[in-house]
Amino acid sequence: MVSRVISHDGITKGQLRVIFKINKRTSEIKIYSSSWTPKELDLEKYLLPERDSDEHILNPEVFKEDLFVIKNQVRTKEGKRADILALDKAGNAVIIELKKDRGQLGVDTQALQYLAAFSSYQGKNFIRYFSKYSETLEDDIRGFLGDSNVQLDDINRNSRIILMAQKFDRSLYSMGKWLGSCGVAFRCVEYTPFEINDEYFFGFSIAFDESPPSIYPLSFQSELRTPKYFWHNIGGKQEWWTYLVKKGQISTGFSNEPGDEGERILNSYIEGDTILAYASRYGAIGWGEIEKPKYKLLAPGSKEDKLGGTHLHRLNIKWRNVVEKLEDGFSASLVRNEFDIYHPVSTSVSVDDEKAKRLIAKMKKEFPQVG
Repeated sequence: MVSRVISHDGITKGQLRVIFKINKRTSEIKIYSSSWTPKELDLEKYLLPERDSDEHILNPEVFKEDLFVIKNQVRTKEGKRADILALDKAGNAVIIELKKDRGQLGVDTQALQYLAAFSSYQGKNFIRYFSKYSETLEDDIRGFLGDSNVQLDDINRNSRIILMAQKFDRSLYSMGKWLGSCGVAFRCVEYTPFEINDEYFFGFSIAFDESPPSIYPLSFQSELRTPKYFWHNIGGKQEWWTYLVKKGQISTGFSNEPGDEGERILNSYIEGDTILAYASRYGAIGWGEIEKPKYKLLAPGSKEDKLGGTHLHRLNIKWRNVVEKLEDGFSASLVRNEFDIYHPVSTSVSVDDEKAKRLIAKMKKEFPQVG
């Protein structure tokens, strides 16, 4: 198992991380050189969601945003293979190219070839073409986008490039600067592999980022926004759902460390937010409200650690109507057909207010009231 080492304050433009080795006797400091050099396909495997996972999101602690995986090792009509093709929350296609060692002139041209090959597929044509890899692609994309203003016809109107390598030749940045001026977001992410006592780690940092402001949707501090409705995926285990209801909690996992994506998600909820609970394979299983949110990170092995060191991020919630047994939930197909709400493909996804209210009204009628 490879651990990902992510800084608690995130990775920012120009913040380069180098691993140094210290000689305590002489106080000498040297740049650390790892004997472990993973292959490109190994790096790709570590970044992708687990094979049996219901989620389709690249590790958000590496990319600092949600990126929905369309396909890895995807072929163009010319028979070339792009490492990873993804979508961001603005509906932009993201070409991600991985290099084992150094990224230099030529890798950008390769990525541009993939960008050009995939740019001809836009809107519903994009979905039709790539549905050959997934029969549920349209529903999954709708679930990923949530109640954003992005329509299916807007998908892949713009494209982005993310390159990942251990080091980059600075000559690439001139090309990136030009691409950014043309509206093509261009990012270089450096990674450092290292090992300690037979354990393997990655460190990541953004070496270069030329992204037009339009790539990033306008957002506000959570305390300044108005309450909203959210799907929150609790997983799919009956015993865990029973425990969450009893304790009045929702949870997240990720790295189970301070400052990770799990903490960010729970602390993004504000007082007055309404949570629609979703269980993988079972659908909508209840709803509740955030009242005076109090976040906590449990210590592994503590009394409340019921899943062996996972889902240690917790937030209190007032559950209103919930099912006792997961199989009594409203299936994803029922929720989609009756309320036009699509299943979430990540831990937390915003839901349209009016659609959520209609779903909650049905839950009030058919799910037992808590307490």
